[in-house]
Amino acid sequence: MSSAGRVSVSALLMAALGAAALPGAHAKPHEPHTERVSTTSTGAQLDGPSHQGVISDDGRYVAFYTKAAEFGCRENTYTCLQVKDRATGDVTAVPGAGGFSWAPPVISGDGRHVGFTSGTKVPVPHLYDRATGATRPVLPASDPEASTGEMWSVSRDGGHVAYGAGSRPRPTQRLYVRSMATGENDLVSGEADGVKEFASLSADGGRVAYQVRTAGEDPADVFLRNRATGESVHVDKGLGEGRLVQLSENGRYILFAADGGTYVRDMRTGRTRRVADVPARSASRDVRHAVLTAAEGAGDGLTLLDLRTGRRSPVGPGRAVPGAVTAKGGAVAFTSEATDLVPDDTNGDSDIFVRHTH
Repeated sequence: MSSAGRVSVSALLMAALGAAALPGAHAKPHEPHTERVSTTSTGAQLDGPSHQGVISDDGRYVAFYTKAAEFGCRENTYTCLQVKDRATGDVTAVPGAGGFSWAPPVISGDGRHVGFTSGTKVPVPHLYDRATGATRPVLPASDPEASTGEMWSVSRDGGHVAYGAGSRPRPTQRLYVRSMATGENDLVSGEADGVKEFASLSADGGRVAYQVRTAGEDPADVFLRNRATGESVHVDKGLGEGRLVQLSENGRYILFAADGGTYVRDMRTGRTRRVADVPARSASRDVRHAVLTAAEGAGDGLTLLDLRTGRRSPVGPGRAVPGAVTAKGGAVAFTSEATDLVPDDTNGDSDIFVRHTH
């Protein structure tokens, strides 16, 4: 769909669909199609690359990094973090997010809060509230050695965040969960456990899954911590090097990659099952839908897998990060250099696309 076509129908679609996913002007309702979202508020393509797109549960808000000249993001080597409202077309710059893109952004399920890691010298985790316009750093004042860190997860309502904290040259030696209402920081995993690489929160913040890197034959492991009881479970035990993808909002299921494939662990029954023979990169917050990479040697195509039915839907060539799938798997945000996904893609740069799968 052309940029002009998207703008011309925007007002009509707003009234009809509200916060629902917006189809392209030439697509029938519920028909699979691809939309470019890294555009200006008028729908014009950007002069500069964009990458690492994440999407709210209803598909209305997409946050992404960009070096687009239209947003003044070409100074030095720094990027800008923008939030696109697909219902209105408005693009909002996230205050305080200028600098290097140290890690992918994260967005709350309701689309109100955007977490990011910013800084020109060292990475520092922050949380932006779209409703108030305020950006807050989240490093714990009680930990004088925590001068750097990385934002990893925001609960659905933005009430809790999970992030790594430490000091140079290891900014993620410790894992914290912070209550944004009280400012309390709970130390989940300390320096002795190994360097933390990623984390994912349940909706209430009571459970946190995280990935740890250590020395030895099994250098990466996935754990689940119940913050109320203090109990920890080694999720990927016996499967070699593991990589965390997503903890479900109810805290019951963990999706992770290991042994060249993708697994789901049911924490209630203790059962672990292999659901795909290629690694997953992202998943919906209920862990029903997962974005899979292509098989080795098969290119860079992404596929959306419905774990309940086994249905597979093509997404497109490109890359996806955690937080790239809507609540019901109806849309996937991804980065691609392909020029044939939408009409009039002539900027020669990577863009953020949303694939509507049904």
